[in-house]
Amino acid sequence: MAALPPGVSGERVLISGDQPLIRTALGLLVSGGGLHVVDECFNQPEALRRRAAAADVVVMELDLDARRLTRMEKLEQLLAAANGCPVLIVTRSDHPKSLAEAMHKGAAGVVLESRPAELFLRAIRVVLAGGVWVERSTAASVFQVQDDAGRLTRREQEIVELVTQGLQNKTIAERLSITHTTVRHHLTSIFEKLSVANRLELMRYAYDGEHDSDVVRR
Repeated sequence: MAALPPGVSGERVLISGDQPLIRTALGLLVSGGGLHVVDECFNQPEALRRRAAAADVVVMELDLDARRLTRMEKLEQLLAAANGCPVLIVTRSDHPKSLAEAMHKGAAGVVLESRPAELFLRAIRVVLAGGVWVERSTAASVFQVQDDAGRLTRREQEIVELVTQGLQNKTIAERLSITHTTVRHHLTSIFEKLSVANRLELMRYAYDGEHDSDVVRR
């Protein structure tokens, strides 16, 4: 691959979307945030399949308010075409069920178009670091783990909620004034109690209220 431009950190971002103007705007934000836009394309499976291999994350502008059948079929096709490359969806939809469905189908995160650029860039970096990104308000409205037969302690519930905000262990430890090791011990207990293997499955559990053993692990 060609050398990266001076001043960028090396993370390669593929921008996809059906509107060229929106793709260009997202690309400018990404470049301005010190990341490298490796390419851009339409939301078409074949286009994504050809380009996703050269990217570390796909930023996908997608209307999640389209007719249900068309929306879900298209979303599944696009996520499959990304072939394991994490996908961060940018959408104007703020309906909790639509956002939850996107996460359940395999998106690594969803950012609303109404959010500030700083939050958008933060979401990209969380996903690049292997985390998941969910709107805090959305997580609160569909968060079901706390009602799961009281299996989690209050502290474990707090940690799960912070995980749904895309925070990593170090930040969670700082927020709760506990050690990084304590956070890891709590997560181990949470994973065992809820029968999930990792943070991504925990996120999907929080959305769905149940564990899907067929979830792809990252």
